Amino acid sequence: MNAITNGLLNNGAQVKLLSAFTRKHPLDLESIDSGYLEQVDLEGVPLETDLDVRAAYIALLNGESYNISRFYSHQFAMVLKRILSRERFDVVHLESLYTTPYIDVIRMHAPTALISLRSHNHEFQIWEQRWKAAQNFFYRLALRHMTNVLERYEKMVLDKVDTIVAISSEEGNGYRNWGFSGPIHVAGFGIKAPEKVKNAPPPMPTSNPRKGVKMFHLGAMDWGPNKEGVSWFLREVWPQVLQAHPHSEFHLAGKGLDPQKWIDVPGLFNHGEVENAGTFAEQHDLLVVPLLRGAGIRVKIVEAFSRGIPVASTTMGIQGLEITDKDCLVQSEPENLAQAIIDLLNDSSRLKGLSEAGVKVATTSFDQDKIGAELLEFYGQHVRI
Repeated sequence: MNAITNGLLNNGAQVKLLSAFTRKHPLDLESIDSGYLEQVDLEGVPLETDLDVRAAYIALLNGESYNISRFYSHQFAMVLKRILSRERFDVVHLESLYTTPYIDVIRMHAPTALISLRSHNHEFQIWEQRWKAAQNFFYRLALRHMTNVLERYEKMVLDKVDTIVAISSEEGNGYRNWGFSGPIHVAGFGIKAPEKVKNAPPPMPTSNPRKGVKMFHLGAMDWGPNKEGVSWFLREVWPQVLQAHPHSEFHLAGKGLDPQKWIDVPGLFNHGEVENAGTFAEQHDLLVVPLLRGAGIRVKIVEAFSRGIPVASTTMGIQGLEITDKDCLVQSEPENLAQAIIDLLNDSSRLKGLSEAGVKVATTSFDQDKIGAELLEFYGQHVRI
């Protein structure tokens, strides 16, 4: 969301930013640049999204999606009404499906504005994967029902928006298959590449591959797919890699990571939650993304590319990024992934080649200013004059 905002600002757009925040994801204004705050006139509205059994039961009886309804706030709607009534906007850019409950408010108070849905992913797919992975019968049943209702809502809301800004071609094609006939624009995840990567060739790996390479995984370990993927990698892939390269290291870090977990695994270093993810990443040679399920895109891969860090991933890990095996190492089966990493570590020139390829794809396909310029051009073609 921040990348889209900066991409629009850097291309001359005037942007007003209204954000909801929760106890889990608070809005810390002191940590945000004051110039940026002034430029976007940021307003934040508290939102209570914790589980409310009564509200969930009412949604169930009414056939509504509780996933969606818990993001509706009368206070947020009133603030939105005030903003739209005081100033005319060409576009109301909705970030994610969970902002769509406010479409009726927007239509009423900004009837000429183009309403655009920025889709991060097909939301129902995330919940579909959850119910399929659930072990408890009743929990599985409840999740399946929530998934089906959410999917119906996600299809229904397409009739209420004017345009869709999909995060990948795959997501865009999904909306076409659902029958959306309006304009669709693909705007991938954007970044501002570190200046040292822009102005200098990518660094050589910090370790000698013949002596061992420092691999790492960085991610929120309170998210099920990350935990499952790391467990799978440590069980099915890492022993083979370590046998072939006994001096190699695998470093783990991330939010919600128990510092005592997996400490008995040879060659593994558990750092728990680190203060600066970028600094941590730059201390290692190869990012491993062993994702087996999930939706949307892996931001960590694009950030690694921008820093000149090679990437090894499962096929699911690169889903939606529209990159190829020329840009990073990609395998699905554990034996194939293990052998591919072993072959990679045998040849330092291949590590350097992947580093250079990653920097190239980051600057050509994921530059936030380029993405912002293309999005602004798209909106210019469809706004109501």
